Amino acid sequence: MPKKNVRFDYFKVWSDYFNETTNMMEQSLTDLTEAIKAAQSIDVSRRILVVGDDVARLQNIKFNNNKWELHFMRIRKQGFPVRTKDDGTVNFFDDMEDDEGLGEEVSALYDPQTHVIMIRRNMFSLSPSAIANFFTTIVGGPGFSIYFKPLVHPRAMELIQNDHLIRGATVYVSDVKNAKSRTKFSLGRLTNKTEDINESVNYSIKISLNQKGSKKNSNIPIYEELQELEEDANVESIEVRTKANEDAKVEYVDLVKHRLTDFNVFTDRDFDNNFRNIVHETVIAKMQQLYRTRVDEIKNTYV
Repeated sequence: MPKKNVRFDYFKVWSDYFNETTNMMEQSLTDLTEAIKAAQSIDVSRRILVVGDDVARLQNIKFNNNKWELHFMRIRKQGFPVRTKDDGTVNFFDDMEDDEGLGEEVSALYDPQTHVIMIRRNMFSLSPSAIANFFTTIVGGPGFSIYFKPLVHPRAMELIQNDHLIRGATVYVSDVKNAKSRTKFSLGRLTNKTEDINESVNYSIKISLNQKGSKKNSNIPIYEELQELEEDANVESIEVRTKANEDAKVEYVDLVKHRLTDFNVFTDRDFDNNFRNIVHETVIAKMQQLYRTRVDEIKNTYV
């Protein structure tokens, strides 16, 4: 009996833009509605975004219950798995045409009232930054870019204060090439070396004081950088070792665990007739249901 545990992440939609009045780059909450409507007017065959060596397509757009239901399809045209049979034989996908590929479904739900987008996450799904970049290209404009901020509990950073002594941190960033520019700056110039690589690159960094010989009041001055990293959807792990003062014990803080996330277990009745996949319609209906249970919390806590 098949079962599948699916993760859903929540993000606020923001944008960087050039303010001609102040002659400065600024940030603001952003409504995706006009970008989605613009995408709706584009023929489905041209709603394409590049994801490493693959492409993805915004397959379907539907407005339902005052929310936008988005159905993306990531299309794999290389690196296919093989077909195997119970008798031990193996066959390759050598009958695929040039205009064919294997599709991986990705569902997203956008609420214009809260500026929150909910995205289904899995191994082959689109990263939040890839979806944000797609809508950036739709809107266009000099200096304009859309990005998604994870919904992080507002008290999460209170666990680490500016006057605390940071003893170490381990950060994991997925698809660093598509992370926010402020994240790249925070991580340092090493990330610039990934720009010419035509695929997703994962980046893991660990910084810490030497346990032997370090003073009790030693501190790694990365508080501001941690604040920046916490707001990037591509940063999947931020584990920090800190203490309130030089005589306090070292405490471990995981900032990412304070992000708003849901999980749902889909069973055999949720799969298609071949028991191989959970179709978009089933997933998006569950997302609508989960979102209804979260919307008051989102409005009252994640302002």
